[in-house]
This record gives sequence, C-alpha cells and structure tokens, in this order.
Amino acid sequence: MRFPPRLALAASALGMVVASSGAVLLMPDQDEAVAVPVPEITSPPQPQAPAPVEPVAAPAPGITGAQIAEIALAPARERAAAIIEEQARAEQREREEVRERARRGDDGDRWDELRERIREACEDGRIRGQICRAG
Repeated sequence: MRFPPRLALAASALGMVVASSGAVLLMPDQDEAVAVPVPEITSPPQPQAPAPVEPVAAPAPGITGAQIAEIALAPARERAAAIIEEQARAEQREREEVRERARRGDDGDRWDELRERIREACEDGRIRGQICRAG
C-alpha cells in the first residue's frame, strides 16, 4: 500500500508536534531549581588612567605578489639546484672514469673481447647477417 506524499508529510508533522508536546509536559517544574550563587562585581577603588597614545607610524610598504612567489618558490629552486649539482658531479665522475680507462688502455681490451665474442657467435651460427660479414 502506497501513501500519498502529502499524507506522509502531514503524519510526520503531527507526530513531531505530539512528541514535542509530550517532552514539554514531562519537564520538571522550575520551582524546584536550586539557586546558583552569582559572584559580586565591584568596581576598582581608583579609576585607572588610560595608557598614553603613541603617534601613528607610517605604514610599512605592502607585500607584492612577486615577493610571495619568491618565498613560495625558494624551496623548489633550492631542490632543483641540488639536483643539477648532483647530476654535474655524476657526469664529472663519469668523464674522469672514461679518461682513466683510456689512459690505462682498458677500453681497447673491452672492444677486442666484444669482437671476439661476436666472431665466435657467427662461427657457431648463433647470429647471422651483416654483422658476421663485416668482421
């Protein structure tokens, strides 16, 4: 069975009125309430003199959007600078390692070893093609 929306709304409103009326009727009488002592407020014996007024200083210049952006972007700029510096150090270390290997002659040995492995793979038939004919 389906109720029309107006009937449901009217029943809800009536139920709320009945519930609130019952709550009001069940509340205790105010005559039984206990008196709460109120602190006594007295004025000071002598009136206090107002503090001397200081002259108004010129207002400081306002903060601009560029200043706010500078403050907000400072951590990101510092982090970017640290990353760039670390990358530069890594590239410098790599260049030094290459120079050191070239000085010792290790690079030539590595290429010779690689050529030998390719030649063996061509002879075994593991690889075929232009790379086998070139060497």
